[in-house]
Amino acid sequence: MTSQRLISPFETVYFVDLGAAGLPLHDMPAYVESQVRGPMNPALMSLALGLLTARHPILRSEVIPGDEGLMFRVRDRVQPPLTVLDGADEAFAELLNTRPDWTESMLHAWLISDGEHHRVVLGVHHGVADGRSAFELLNEFWRHYTALASGADLTPEQRDDLPEAIDVRLARAFPDREIDALADTLAQAAAQAAAQAALPPATLLPEGADQPRRPAPSCRFVVDRLEFEPPATDAFVAAARARGVTVNSVITGLVLSAVRAQLSPVSGPLAMVCGHGVDLRTRLTPELPLDTVLNCVTGLQTPLKVSHDDHPDAIGAEVADQFTAALARRDPERFLLAAIRAGSRGVALPVPVVSYGISNVGRVPAHPVPEGVRLLRFGGTANAPGMPPKIATATFGGRLLVQNEYDSWTYGAEQMARLRETLRASVAELAH
Repeated sequence: MTSQRLISPFETVYFVDLGAAGLPLHDMPAYVESQVRGPMNPALMSLALGLLTARHPILRSEVIPGDEGLMFRVRDRVQPPLTVLDGADEAFAELLNTRPDWTESMLHAWLISDGEHHRVVLGVHHGVADGRSAFELLNEFWRHYTALASGADLTPEQRDDLPEAIDVRLARAFPDREIDALADTLAQAAAQAAAQAALPPATLLPEGADQPRRPAPSCRFVVDRLEFEPPATDAFVAAARARGVTVNSVITGLVLSAVRAQLSPVSGPLAMVCGHGVDLRTRLTPELPLDTVLNCVTGLQTPLKVSHDDHPDAIGAEVADQFTAALARRDPERFLLAAIRAGSRGVALPVPVVSYGISNVGRVPAHPVPEGVRLLRFGGTANAPGMPPKIATATFGGRLLVQNEYDSWTYGAEQMARLRETLRASVAELAH
């Protein structure tokens, strides 16, 4: 039984504050939420949350020091805190700008109520779960809650074995010499870039940093949603298929084109980098099930040059082609392992800079709700100071969601409003 293990190098960046030298991932939460209308029972919610931590030992883990580094140690029982709040969008926005006390539990929950409308929010430490895990947790929560609301007597499925870290799993699939050689290449590239004072890729200029009246800390991280009804969603999907590309490719082209429109100079190509999240559980053989609560997402950067007159379809297709080729070469796994290998040798690789991030959640099926409760929408977000803005795309219950997430202390409301309007008009035109 593996009731305690080392926190892996990949996971460690979420548990150790590396300051300005590292990615801003320390103690970062990932939030997922459902909006419903109808009665909610906090007592049953607590029971459902307890079933989650019983089944997923990493949610019951505590972080302790060990001889070789930080460790996860599973506790016998952890009851996730449930906070009941009155409010609506303002209360939810304030919640997204908080950091839970992870020593109490790796999973927290909130019930935000505004009359008959409720938001059920789960917050999980990003070091133990990625967005895919978090949405699976939300679905599992609602399955338990719906069964309990119908009068079922559920017995906890107690599990104590911690899942193995994704980088440890992946390391067995690659020869050491291959990872060593790539780590050497990364170190040499980093040294050359430092010696040549290489310029970062073009991205939006920070308009929010000098705002005389920047938002309060409780409203710093913004989640700006564009939602499209099923008929418009079907039309947009059909337009993507007619182009022979994915919905994600179309959105990527529209986003990068909209960002380029705000950059100087007004003519000529600019070097940009598109950042994509890659779910490493799908890179294993056999694949790791989605309901395995574990952080398995890494980033993949796609460089390209974009001009004002480049068509969004061409931009999206180029990114898609590069992304597909990178997956075929197993770049996400190889570069992750090589970066860890270089770090173990004391090589400080530069923090990746992307022009804009793209998070493709994919198709999320509607989860169950009890009789008398209506499911309205879902959502999720993860943000931290210094992170680049990102677009998340998903379909839920036949509705397309295009969500912009950004730090309003860095990126101004006016520039993000321009981006939003451009995306709204572009998607609406394709869905017409």
